[in-house]
Amino acid sequence: MQKKKTMATVAALTAQVIFGFSFMFTKIALQYATPMTVIADRYLVAFTSLTIVMLIKGIKIQAGKNSSKLLLMALFQPVLYFLCESYGIQLTTSGFSSVMIALIPVISIFGGMLFLKEVPSPLQVGFTCVSVLGVVLMAYNGKMDGTVTALGILLLLGAVLSSVAYNVLSRKLSGEFTAFERTYAMMATGLLVFLVLAWGEHTHNPAEIVSSFRYPLYTFSILYLGVVSSVIAFLLLNYANTYLPVSKTTVFSNITTLVSVTAGIIFLEEPFGVVTVISSLMIVGGVWGAQRAKQPAITEKEV
Repeated sequence: MQKKKTMATVAALTAQVIFGFSFMFTKIALQYATPMTVIADRYLVAFTSLTIVMLIKGIKIQAGKNSSKLLLMALFQPVLYFLCESYGIQLTTSGFSSVMIALIPVISIFGGMLFLKEVPSPLQVGFTCVSVLGVVLMAYNGKMDGTVTALGILLLLGAVLSSVAYNVLSRKLSGEFTAFERTYAMMATGLLVFLVLAWGEHTHNPAEIVSSFRYPLYTFSILYLGVVSSVIAFLLLNYANTYLPVSKTTVFSNITTLVSVTAGIIFLEEPFGVVTVISSLMIVGGVWGAQRAKQPAITEKEV
C-alpha cells in the first residue's frame, strides 16, 4: 500500500505540473478563438482521444448503482468549475482570482474532514497555509488591473467549492469506479455541455467551432489542453484521489501557480523578481512539508 501511496503522490504532483503549463497554452489558443470555443475544442479532443484509447485497449466502462454520483462529480469538474472560473476572472482581477483559487487546498481540508472523516495533522494544516500564502504573495506581486465585483467573487467561490466537491466525490467513488471510468465521465460530460454552449455562441456559423484548427499553433495548443492537460492529468489526479487523503492531493494545486509563473518567465518573457523567488520557495516548502507531515493513524483510509 505504501508503494501505491508513493505512486499516487507522484501522480498528483505530475498532474498539477501539467495544469501549470495549461495556462500558457490557453493564452496561445485564445489568440485564435473565443474562450468557449477553446474549451469545447479541448473536450472534443479529450473525449475523442480517450475513446480511442478505450477501443484500442478494450477497456469496458461499467455502470454502477452510483452512476448519478459519477455524473454529479463530472458536473462539478469540469463543467461548474470551468464556467465559474472563466466568468469569475472576467469580473475580477487576475491577482484576486489567483488568491481565491489558492483557497482550494485549505477548504479541501475541511471538505475531507466533513465528508470523508480525514483529519489532517496540525503540521499539514500549517504547511498548507504557508503554501497558500506563497500563492497570495505571488498573485499580489503581479499586475492588478480591472475591478472586483460581488458577482465575480461569488463565481470564484463557486469554482473553489466545485473543485473541492470534485476531489471529495472522486475520493469517495474510488471504491466503485476506476480512475479511467471517472475520467471518461468527466470528458463526456464536458464535451456535451461545452459543445452545446459553443454551438449557441456560433449559431450563425457552427463551423467556427472547429475552424481554428487550421492554425498549427492552435492545434498544438488544443492537443496539449485536450490530451495532456485533460485526459492524462485527470487520469493521474483521479488515481491519486484513490490512494491519498484529499488534504494531500489538493495541496499540490499550488504548484500549478508556480509552474504557470515559471513558464511565463521562460517562454513568454514575463517579469521576474525577488518576490517571485520568495513566494516560490514558500509554495514549494509548504507543499513539501504538507506531504512529509504524517496523517493521524486513526484517520488513515485504506482504499
